[in-house]
Amino acid sequence: MKLVDISVYSNEILTEGLGQAEVTEQDAQNALAELYISYTQEQSEMFLVNNENAVSLTAASVNLQALWSKLKEIFCSIVREDSVFGKIIDFILEAIAQIIPLGVFVKSLVKIIIKYFLQKGIGAVCPV
Repeated sequence: MKLVDISVYSNEILTEGLGQAEVTEQDAQNALAELYISYTQEQSEMFLVNNENAVSLTAASVNLQALWSKLKEIFCSIVREDSVFGKIIDFILEAIAQIIPLGVFVKSLVKIIIKYFLQKGIGAVCPV
């Protein structure tokens, strides 16, 4: 496992773009749950002596609302209304990194979350 350099990751995402499809809040929540599941599975493979006894997580077993609320709370605590586009992506990645530690990032999933936040705008994601 390799730690993610958020600035490099952010630049890659800016270069590649986020695609044209509309992203719903449910899509973004599911992407965050999948990131969490990926992280948990990778951790169990690395640190459990016998991961046969590890509980298998699914999106249905993850508390989406709690995970989503925590992500928004972290993001809203670091972003400002006048933040520029590239910096907003950095802030989203930073918030995700606080929830999904050790750099377990699946770019396609991260892009869904970023796209949702950018579509909605800071004011909608972080109501005053």
